[in-house]
Amino acid sequence: FKQLLDARLAIKHRKFNEAKKMLNGALAPYLESEEQADDLSYALKIVINSVYGLTSAKFDCKFKDPRNIDNIVAKRGSLFMIDLKHAVQEKGYVVAHIKTDSIKIPNADEEIIEFIKEFGERYGYTFEYEALYSKLCLVNNAVYIAQDKFGLWTATGAQFQVPYVFKTLFSKEPLVFEDFCETKTVTSALYLDMNENLEEDQHDYHFIGKAGLFCPIKPGCGGGILLRQTKEGGFAAATGSKGYRWMEAEMVRELGKEEDIDESYYKHLVDEAIKEISLYGDFEWFVEEV
Repeated sequence: FKQLLDARLAIKHRKFNEAKKMLNGALAPYLESEEQADDLSYALKIVINSVYGLTSAKFDCKFKDPRNIDNIVAKRGSLFMIDLKHAVQEKGYVVAHIKTDSIKIPNADEEIIEFIKEFGERYGYTFEYEALYSKLCLVNNAVYIAQDKFGLWTATGAQFQVPYVFKTLFSKEPLVFEDFCETKTVTSALYLDMNENLEEDQHDYHFIGKAGLFCPIKPGCGGGILLRQTKEGGFAAATGSKGYRWMEAEMVRELGKEEDIDESYYKHLVDEAIKEISLYGDFEWFVEEV
């Protein structure tokens, strides 16, 4: 774990040559460019952050201390962040967002950045300066979209991370087939009801499994209703699928039905994202190029 943490910090501080030698050179192939390095840094962050949850796991593991009966790790961290919030506010700065492991401050300068680092060290915490954003729209506790000073966008939370939404509204990258695919997972089972040409009360259930990759398909083009099996043994619409017909992405490709993908599904997500951001300010200003 310490090696993963050290590698992430080395990459973040652009010490690529140092990072290439870590973990017996396993990271070297993924540090050939700045873009690769950023992706690797994010991947390592996901693994490192998951350890926080394991400190209070319901099962035995190497990251769980048996003395951590009432999750003192999280409680101490939360209390510290409350102290930090008040300390930053007392210095005259605005705290736009604060959670268990981060703080966001509009118009932050070197003085407050150094203050936060020193404040954390008093309690045994090491703060890293993560990013400077020129624009940021915070939707709720966990979801935001932001643009850095170089014009690059980053999304946190599912709503803006949907590839079609992110590329269409923010990054302006070209869309590819994978951007029109949705991963669906359930704890029971997924089925496609291929009932398009059947009577209203007739069904043709095709078993998929607990997970699948699907594309929304235009009506009349051979798609099915995506269902999950309920505890009672019946069927209900899979989350986020209602109102559309679906086909497994693999079949869409094999049958050459890319033109039959129902783009209205994604356009609706785009409209919802615009509506969400517009609650907090001028959307057109927010997305215009730096």
